[in-house]
Amino acid sequence: MGAIGLLDIPPEILLHIAGFVETPQTLKALSVTSRSLRSIAQSILFKNLQIDLGKELRGSVDDLLANPRICASIRFLSLRGWYLFSLVPPRNDEEQLSLIQKVLPEMVGLRMVSIYHVNLSKTFLDAFLGITAIMPLQIDLGWNIYPYSVFPTPHTPLQISHLDFSVHHPPLEFYRSMFHASATTLTGLNIQADGGGLMELADINLPFLHDLTLSITIETEVSRLSAGAFLTAQRAIRKLVLRGKVGPLPPIPPNALPNLRELNASPELVNQLVPGRPVEAIEVTFPPQGCFFPRCDEDWFGEEVGESTARVRRLRVHLNIAILDTRMVKRMVTLLPFLENLWLPVFGDVSWPFCSITRTWWLILLQVFLNVIEVLTSLRCLKDLGFHLFCREVWVDPNINDIATKLRKANSSFSSLEIRGGGGSGCAISLWSEVFGVLLHPAPPDCRVRPN
Repeated sequence: MGAIGLLDIPPEILLHIAGFVETPQTLKALSVTSRSLRSIAQSILFKNLQIDLGKELRGSVDDLLANPRICASIRFLSLRGWYLFSLVPPRNDEEQLSLIQKVLPEMVGLRMVSIYHVNLSKTFLDAFLGITAIMPLQIDLGWNIYPYSVFPTPHTPLQISHLDFSVHHPPLEFYRSMFHASATTLTGLNIQADGGGLMELADINLPFLHDLTLSITIETEVSRLSAGAFLTAQRAIRKLVLRGKVGPLPPIPPNALPNLRELNASPELVNQLVPGRPVEAIEVTFPPQGCFFPRCDEDWFGEEVGESTARVRRLRVHLNIAILDTRMVKRMVTLLPFLENLWLPVFGDVSWPFCSITRTWWLILLQVFLNVIEVLTSLRCLKDLGFHLFCREVWVDPNINDIATKLRKANSSFSSLEIRGGGGSGCAISLWSEVFGVLLHPAPPDCRVRPN
């Protein structure tokens, strides 16, 4: 095979090579020193562009306008203005926004725009909404100041696919107009809402809204009623995430949320929303309760979890509860026998009801851990199992191969065991896969071993 020069390498391979460059400084150096890689390096370098409106922009804007290739490479645009909690009144950003407005039409590859703490002008917002009418965009609108005279109209359809916003600012009529104008393209919403704001949006039909994240920071009866009304109205939702102080909702009609597949919520809401719906994936999140590791009622995992009309294949329990309880895990296995993916947190105090206090606590926990593994061998569909251990001694001692082999002998489809330790940082990981490999050294939290 003859040698291939750099100039003869296909662009997709050059792009892959440039992708190994880790820092913006190195990418900048690469674009200066390699003529053949310059355009590719610049396309990666300017893929994410953040603009601080507190800095002088004229020179930077002129450079962008002179390089249409760079403008076309921008995928994620972030505008940041005044600091939210500053005691100084927000400045007038109109002049800076007028410069950015000139570049917007050149960003033909734009996919996502984030705007936070900006005093938006009518001229800029009109231009920005014009851009959303001609290209699909994901939009994240933070705490900004909006001109009251700008409202998109349903007669000018917008191509917003995902919208992230707070119902506090600006007036809800602005978002009502955006909902109407994006009704045929809007598939995702991330809303922070307190009070009755959601009630005023519930009457808008969003037939393709599949992904909804709802955060409520102040729990009131009005907030619950408003959230319940909005959820009842949106029948296309497949994935629902409820965060913050969201207590039990008012009764939801049995025919509401008929397409719900994934649910991430508190135990009370999981028990309320799962029955009678085709939920296949559940994440249980425990909201803060005034202490770092609150203990929850032992019956938080109710029988309602097993009343999904579909097989629950994935269960993930988040922090703030000591879950490594043999009796509780038996309850899970009994109610959800078709689990394929399971993730459980483990704290040091879970052994209190089970073992003699004369032994050191971490050896007691290790024994409880091994007892739980024995229970999990009855899950015949289990493929992936993960534990987050909040005590380093435990994950160092067990033989990971023996544990994984026990599960594999009980279930031939089992292929992945992850035991993450090191406290809240989760920096130390033990991993196992079909190749029977063991890693007992610090690794990135997102590290994962899979068979080839």
